[in-house]
Amino acid sequence: MGFLDRLSSPETAGVQRGIRQAQSLLHEDRPQEAETLVRQVLDVSDKALGPAHELSATARVVLATVLYAQGRYEEAETEAHDLAAHRAQRPDDQLALAALALCALAVREQGDPTEALRRQDELLPFYVRIHGPEHPLTLKLRADRAPTLNRLERHDEAAAECRELLALAAASKEPTAPALARKAEDGLAAAEAGQSVS
Repeated sequence: MGFLDRLSSPETAGVQRGIRQAQSLLHEDRPQEAETLVRQVLDVSDKALGPAHELSATARVVLATVLYAQGRYEEAETEAHDLAAHRAQRPDDQLALAALALCALAVREQGDPTEALRRQDELLPFYVRIHGPEHPLTLKLRADRAPTLNRLERHDEAAAECRELLALAAASKEPTAPALARKAEDGLAAAEAGQSVS
């Protein structure tokens, strides 16, 4: 099967549909069902399209996200790290960046916020260059970084970051703006609680 045939194959449509359904299940807080489905999708995608195919890689990012959502941080980190390493030779690969951002979160949740912040700080310039400073994915990375600062008791920095994110969310017409605002509000509340203690 040639490249163009694979792009338009029934398997491609099925894999795309399965990925969307798994993401919907995750948003509905049904991570076990999402995991079962995305593993089935990966099995089909790896066999029909190959593990290097964009859809197979996308399914792996979804799987790592699902594992993270279930608190299986070590497994999530391994899955995301393997994908990022596999795609490292592709310049500015967005799936590799997403995987690396997830790795940083998983590292933080396993108790190493210093390493998590180092990774987030390393990723941020790539996100800004590839997506732009106010793109939803760049803002998500910044919003994920604020709790890392709070874990390190750098509450003033976390509060400043969250206030800036709240202002950007208020001015944004992106559908992701309300979720960004909620995340920034949570980060700001934690930062202010930390400031009052210290």
